[in-house]
Amino acid sequence: MVAALAGFCLLAIASRELTLQMGTLEILFWRSALGLLMVTSLLARAGALDRQGLQPQLMGWHLLRNSAHFSGQCAWLIAIAALPLAEVFALEFTTPLWAALLAALFMGESLHRGRWLSLMLGLAGVVIILRPGAAVVNPASLVMLAGAFGFAISIIVTRRLTQLLHGHAQTFLVVLFYMTLMQGVFALVPIAATLRLPPSASWHWLLAAAVTALAAHYCLSRALSYADAAVVMPIDYLRLPLIMLAAWWLYGETVSLWLLLGAGLIIAGNALGLYMETVKIRRQAAMQCEAASAGAPQA
Repeated sequence: MVAALAGFCLLAIASRELTLQMGTLEILFWRSALGLLMVTSLLARAGALDRQGLQPQLMGWHLLRNSAHFSGQCAWLIAIAALPLAEVFALEFTTPLWAALLAALFMGESLHRGRWLSLMLGLAGVVIILRPGAAVVNPASLVMLAGAFGFAISIIVTRRLTQLLHGHAQTFLVVLFYMTLMQGVFALVPIAATLRLPPSASWHWLLAAAVTALAAHYCLSRALSYADAAVVMPIDYLRLPLIMLAAWWLYGETVSLWLLLGAGLIIAGNALGLYMETVKIRRQAAMQCEAASAGAPQA
């Protein structure tokens, strides 16, 4: 998780630097191209670059996931260029709240009291950050909220993909392969006629963005495989103070009291939802153990 946190923060900094020299679609294309090279080499090394390894019958699910994720990435890069980094991360943290709402609407998951309370806290945090009426709302903030909604859709579809790929030895690499391939194509189509090589001064930032994007998501997934989400995800909230510190040091960005209050409510909503979910799972496990004990033959 320490590596994942470092990766997400470095990705934001590299992306901010790239937006000074390149357009959003150019950044996404070259970052995806570099990422595709890395993922393809790893799959080739694992002997998974064949029909059995790539599972092309799931192409429709990958297309849905990556369309939503690509939209989120575009919004994120636009916000990175226009907003304080801390505000971008704070609004991005609404993603789990939207994901819970979408899971209830489209996957039949229950939206119990804890999830409703999480949603209300998160929405209150967004209102405090944007302060409509008290200040002019930056359009980039609304773009980032739309991006967080796109990320939420991709999370729901990723959950379904991992179920369909259950037992596959290279599940995460396969997801990354289609992500870098499809998002590279999505970015290329509108700019194919005007595509140029990146400026020489931007190559090291592009490489940093490609490596940190893949490494951060990989490390997060590995962390979740070693420990419960209740242990791992609260650590992820350290991204916000870390990016605040980095943005202050590198760009002289300051943090307002409203941003701190709003971010605190959004994180509290996420943490509460995670806690309630953990309690629910433990209670169900305890009930199953009691039922199993009651049904066991007496000695």
